[in-house]
Amino acid sequence: MSGDALCDDVGAETVSSVVDLARDLGLVVEEPVTLRSTNNLVLWLRPSPVVAKISSDETGSAAELAVARMLADGGAPIVHPAQGIECRVHRAGGHSVTFWRYEPQNGISEPKPDAVAHALADLHSALGLIDPRPLSRTFDEQITAAGRALDRPGFAPEMASDDRRLLGRALDNAVSGLRKTADMSRIIHGSPHRLNIVVVGGSPAFIDFETVARGPVEWDLAHLDPAVAGHYPGKLDPHVLATCRVAVSAVTSTWCWDGVHRGPDMRSHAQYHLACVRSGLT
Repeated sequence: MSGDALCDDVGAETVSSVVDLARDLGLVVEEPVTLRSTNNLVLWLRPSPVVAKISSDETGSAAELAVARMLADGGAPIVHPAQGIECRVHRAGGHSVTFWRYEPQNGISEPKPDAVAHALADLHSALGLIDPRPLSRTFDEQITAAGRALDRPGFAPEMASDDRRLLGRALDNAVSGLRKTADMSRIIHGSPHRLNIVVVGGSPAFIDFETVARGPVEWDLAHLDPAVAGHYPGKLDPHVLATCRVAVSAVTSTWCWDGVHRGPDMRSHAQYHLACVRSGLT
C-alpha cells in the first residue's frame, strides 16, 4: 500500500497529534510513514510494529474494530488490531484513531489467485458466524452513494457528460438488477480489492472492514482478478458476478474521477474502470 498525499481532511497537525498519542501509549515513534491516503489516512508508526488508521467517522471506526475483534477471535485471515494497546477508538487532533499490527510487505510476492480465493472463502465463513441482526448496511449502498454523487452539482468536474451518463446508467442497472437476483443473506467484506489484502506468514490476509455488509459473495469477487473467482470453493451465479463487475467498476470510476486532482494514478484508475463499464454494457 502506498500514498503520497494526506487525505483531504487530515493535516500535519493531526498527524503530530496521533504521534503524540502513540508515544503516550508507550510506542516508540521515530517517523510516521504514510501507507495510504484515501478516505482514511494510514500511518506506520516506525519503528514500532503498529499502524495508526485515522478517520473522521468515529461510528464507522468503532464498527470496524468490533468486526475485526470478532474475526480475530474466530481465526479469520485478517490483520489483527495492535497488541499492547487498548482495543478501542482513540481520539487525536479531532479525528478517530485505531491501531493495527504492521505487516511489512517489502519483498513479498503477489499472492496467487487460488490462495486469495481460499482466504476469501475462509473470511466469508468467519463473517457468517457474526450475528447479522445489528448489521443493517447492504452492499448496494455503495452503488446508490456513487449514483447520488454523480447528480451533485460540481462533482467530478473533469468527467465528460457522456461518461457521466454512462456511469449513471450502469449504476441504475446494477441496483435494479442485483436487488432482484443477489443473495442478501450473507455477510461479506464489501471491498476486498488488492490494496485491502496483505500477506501474513505467507498467506493472504484482509484489512479494512468498514464496508462489511449484507450481500452476495459475487460482489466481493468482483473486486478481484477474474482468476480468483475460478478458484473460489463455492457456488457462484455467473450473471450476478458479471453484473457486480460492471457495478464495481462504475463505483470505482465515479470516485476516481472526483479525485483526479490527487495525481495521475487516480486518472488512470478512473479511465481504466470507465473502459470496463463501457465494455460490460455493450
